[in-house]
Amino acid sequence: MILLLFDIDKTLIDRSECHHRAFSHAFQEVFQVNTDIDIINYHGKTDPQITCEVLKKEGLDENLIKKKLDEFKEVLSSYFILNVKDDHIMVLEGVRDLLTELESQGILLGLITGNLESIARAKLKQVDLDKYFKLGGFGSDNYHRPYLVSTALKRASRKYNFSPDNSPAFVIGDTPRDIKAGLENKTGTIGVSTGIYSPRELKDAGADFVLESLQYKKEFMGFIKSR
Repeated sequence: MILLLFDIDKTLIDRSECHHRAFSHAFQEVFQVNTDIDIINYHGKTDPQITCEVLKKEGLDENLIKKKLDEFKEVLSSYFILNVKDDHIMVLEGVRDLLTELESQGILLGLITGNLESIARAKLKQVDLDKYFKLGGFGSDNYHRPYLVSTALKRASRKYNFSPDNSPAFVIGDTPRDIKAGLENKTGTIGVSTGIYSPRELKDAGADFVLESLQYKKEFMGFIKSR
């Protein structure tokens, strides 16, 4: 059995404007702060981590942030689910074809994303990709990205009898944080330079293999089958 854990944003899909607006709405609704996630480098971070970093930069006390974090996540998720129908999410080139091929070969597919699970599922359902992914590790599971990989591996072991000791697992993502999270959990790592990071930056982060995008299906399949 092969397990593939995909990041979502800038790996499977392009930017979700609704997700950005949901953050701004929740910052105002819960903390009465008029701000935006663009004031930090949020790429590869979990939704709770993004929340805390933005609010700290705006001068809020860490204890207050933690006290209201659960409420914030509820408001964030509710806004997104209510408004995602109006979002114009673009699936990146080659993604549908690759996922169809992987599913046809019986490869176990999962997610490794900083999105809250409710947001991740709603986002992928909007573009008809949710059906491919059986499990995952999400921003609602933990603040720190490496724990999302370990969580996904445990779920694969429990639900699908996946054995990390005997079968290959790979993390696929567009940021150095994706790569490092995979490395910390001793998985294979595939970088895709469809985000803000170059192939060299992904390779320097330790990626085992780097592609310009997931449209290179033949090269992708060749790599995972060779491990």
